[in-house]
Amino acid sequence: MIKVNLLSPEKKDIAAGGADAAPFTEEERESKIHTGAIVAAAVATVGIIGALYFTQASTLDKKQRHLEERRARKVELDNVLKTLMELEKAKKMLDKKVKLIADLKSRQQDSVKMMDQLVNALPDWVWLSSLGFKGKMLTMSGRALSNNLISDFINNLKGTGCFYNVQFPGSSRQKQSGLDIFNFRINCYYQDKEQAAKALADAQKKQKKRKRRR
Repeated sequence: MIKVNLLSPEKKDIAAGGADAAPFTEEERESKIHTGAIVAAAVATVGIIGALYFTQASTLDKKQRHLEERRARKVELDNVLKTLMELEKAKKMLDKKVKLIADLKSRQQDSVKMMDQLVNALPDWVWLSSLGFKGKMLTMSGRALSNNLISDFINNLKGTGCFYNVQFPGSSRQKQSGLDIFNFRINCYYQDKEQAAKALADAQKKQKKRKRRR
């Protein structure tokens, strides 16, 4: 019997290769699956990197704000410190002025008391020509009709209890209107009676303590 092939060449080729078409389709599917997985992994990686970036950016931003707050606080504290230093300086200057005024008042009071004691110690026929008072040291110059009157003046000064360490370098005599005039100079230290009494009491206490130790 004679068989006649009724298929066209194209259909014949398809029919001939039909058995290999299915495996080609499976490979294509596997390739698409692998590509999708890679894309998904890439997207996930980008997402993770983005999240890390935003987290680090947020942390950095917080640190930056914290640093700026610290700097602003430091500037504020520096200003406060500067103000305190200025106030302390002003206070010291004020304290010095107050102390100076107190010293001047004290000296004025001492001067008045000293002049009182000095006038009371002056004998008749003894005159003072100059008087200097610096700190506690008193320097005076004067005239008298005799050396005995000068000696009386020195004893009177010591007797007040206010004048101590009295020094008398000497006197010089000169004629004036037929009279002998004795020029003298005296150096001594002045201390108020209350202060002198306290100083004496302190000295006596120290002396007693020394004796007890012996």
